[in-house]
Amino acid sequence: MTETTKTAPLVIERIVELSVPRERVWRAITEPEELARWFPQKAEWEPEPGREGVFTWDGYGGYAVRVEAAEAPSYLAWRWANQADTPLDRATEVTLVEWWLEERGDGGTTLRMQESGFITREHRDGNAQGWEEELGELKELLVS
Repeated sequence: MTETTKTAPLVIERIVELSVPRERVWRAITEPEELARWFPQKAEWEPEPGREGVFTWDGYGGYAVRVEAAEAPSYLAWRWANQADTPLDRATEVTLVEWWLEERGDGGTTLRMQESGFITREHRDGNAQGWEEELGELKELLVS
């Protein structure tokens, strides 16, 4: 995984090269049962624009999420709250997570993830570390 800093320093970007087809990666980032295998312990959502849901981590609580765009199997975007058990409209910070899935000539997928909209460096840095771990789990899931 590589990280680049955009002109706005409070952005996270990760690029992951995966040896599986784009449709498999799409399922892993959109289907609740698949998400729960690598990201939250529980995902209550439908990846359809305008739909709201919750990602829950044991010991941390549930984080409100709203799907902004879903163009299977190439682009997904959601907004989520930075505070557990807080509706999006009451959260002190809400960020946008975007996913781009590009097919490679060898049948694999280049996955690019970007999270933007941070207000504090502390929140950005905490999520940057979290994405490193979570995307590592995604990569392990997809190679097994």
